[in-house]
Amino acid sequence: MNNEKKVKDLLSANFDAILDAMHDDLLISDGKGKVLRVSPTFESDYGIKKELAVGRTVYDLEREGYFRPSVIAKVIQQREKITMQQKTNRERSIVVTATPVFDQEGELRLVVSFSRDITEVIELKKNYSQLENKMEKYTEEINQLRQKAALETGVIGQSPQIKAILETIRRVADFDANILFLGPSGVGKTMLAKIVHQQSKRKAGPFIDINCAAIPEHLLETELFGYEKGSFTGARSEGKVGLIELANGGTLLLDEISEMPLSLQAKLLKTIQDKVITRVGGTKEIQVDFRLITASNRNLEEFAEKGMFRMDLYYRLNVIQLRIPPLKERPEDIIPLVEFFTDKNNQKYGQRKTFHPHALEALVNYNWPGNVRELSNIIERTALISEEQVIRKEALPPEILKEERKSYIEEIHDLNKAMEEYEGQIIREVYEKYTSSVEVAKILGISQPTAYRKINKYVKASQ
Repeated sequence: MNNEKKVKDLLSANFDAILDAMHDDLLISDGKGKVLRVSPTFESDYGIKKELAVGRTVYDLEREGYFRPSVIAKVIQQREKITMQQKTNRERSIVVTATPVFDQEGELRLVVSFSRDITEVIELKKNYSQLENKMEKYTEEINQLRQKAALETGVIGQSPQIKAILETIRRVADFDANILFLGPSGVGKTMLAKIVHQQSKRKAGPFIDINCAAIPEHLLETELFGYEKGSFTGARSEGKVGLIELANGGTLLLDEISEMPLSLQAKLLKTIQDKVITRVGGTKEIQVDFRLITASNRNLEEFAEKGMFRMDLYYRLNVIQLRIPPLKERPEDIIPLVEFFTDKNNQKYGQRKTFHPHALEALVNYNWPGNVRELSNIIERTALISEEQVIRKEALPPEILKEERKSYIEEIHDLNKAMEEYEGQIIREVYEKYTSSVEVAKILGISQPTAYRKINKYVKASQ
């Protein structure tokens, strides 16, 4: 019993010290709301000295605006534990929990309330909400810019072929399956690969593009896989990170993959299978995570069958194959592309150029051996050189006009041939019925010598 009394005396003597050690404010009232004790920090939150608060009722303090509403008043009324938020006269936001204390007879003797200032928390939450809204706005703006960038790649078209390719890209972009683009040079393989990246879940990551045909064979391995310091003569002292590493979290495009040497193909196959690389001159395996897209203007399957490309690697790359037809096979895409590149150049150079319908007709009739790349270059060159706002056919490059003349001559040749065949048919039918050059001449209104020559040409020469 003496020990219990000592503990109670010790607690009573050190009550303020205990309150000081607490993070929360404390207020104790009697069963009628009269303040008995408050913690030393009460003044900083509620703006009233503790000696002025003690002895007064919570109703007085509420009425004078030190806090609102009074949680203790509600506990006295409802006789149960309550947690609520209140405001102080300093416009601080406080979370308060008040608990009733009853005696053995069920009389309310005390109400103990703990409060904590959450003003900064609310402000942080508000700022976080505003930040989230801004992030959503910026994310939407970035998505719109990415969509615009996808259009700016120049993959524009009305042809069924291009529409089908873009629809396939839309369906598969979010999946990490390997994609193989096949098609002649300049047809837009790199552009389509960028669209895959921009529409994928990796769009926030890097897009790394490497042309395997543009890098000497002995340098290609170090470009792709990187190297450790001192791994060979001429190497950087700090080593080098390879392009595969740089593509981590994003997309890697290996263009002209058919030009990759067989020895390096084996190393690439291991990387695709294991998702690890080892730098040249190194031993440590480095984890990599990238989406692989490859492109080629060759028939990779034929290359593989001839032993010029690894068949197992071809199967790995050929999960989704998309063939892009040359521009000459989709003439309906030419005018939309001309309009796109014209608008792009007008914005770039501050011009207002357009193409005359006859010029557009000549562009449509051209064979476009260089495909979209050639079209883009010719539109830019012609727009810069032409002095007129409306670019006429005569301002087009000689190769296009030459192609047009060739087509015109071929059309004339075809017309003469058709007329000759029709004439021969008439001569044969009339001669078969009248059997003499004199009668043929009379029926057709031509001279007898002319009728004789034509009979020899179309009838007797074929017998």
